[in-house]
Amino acid sequence: MPPKLSKSAKQGLIVSHLRSTRTCHTLKDLEKMLPSVASINGIQVKDYIQELTDDGKIRVEKIGSGNWYWCFGGDEKKERERQLTQLRKDVDRARASCKRAQVDLAVRKQARDKEVELGGADGEEEWKGLMKRRKALEGERKRLQAEWTAVSTTGERKGVGQMREEIDECRERAQLWTDNIYVLEEYVRKLTGGDREVMQAVQRECYGDEYVEGEGLRELIW
Repeated sequence: MPPKLSKSAKQGLIVSHLRSTRTCHTLKDLEKMLPSVASINGIQVKDYIQELTDDGKIRVEKIGSGNWYWCFGGDEKKERERQLTQLRKDVDRARASCKRAQVDLAVRKQARDKEVELGGADGEEEWKGLMKRRKALEGERKRLQAEWTAVSTTGERKGVGQMREEIDECRERAQLWTDNIYVLEEYVRKLTGGDREVMQAVQRECYGDEYVEGEGLRELIW
């Protein structure tokens, strides 16, 4: 008998399959396809989908009268790009703070050496405090550097450059689907005889939150 899959493994199979289809699905569609994909019972599909959407691994939007689910590779890469940008800022701040501390330490060390030469020891505690601060800052810098390295590569060891190329590809696919929507719009407009009110009512129903009053489908913003 094949080994029994864990819940996380089944979730991974679901996410990978949805990503490979590169399209959106209704819950009814998923209840038909996922049992064979992830070795789960049909009545479990809804629970699995709900958990994955709660965790942000699958996206869901209400379009018209029903919910549509999808998982595009670009969503994960976009989040990695955001994390990478934030980590770069954190690393820059840590480096700047470490540099200021080193300058401060050098100045104070020079003053302390001068005191020692004159036989004084008043700055001993302050010196220990500065050394402790320097050690803490260095540890923070290394931690941020490790996080940056981790986010800069995917599980397949993809670099940021390759991730950006894949994001560009996702953008092209999104634009293609948008063009297809406009073609369908023109077809519906012909069916309605160019009735503006009927056309706007159809757009509101189909586009939901993506509808812009008086304009139609909200434009893509990159």
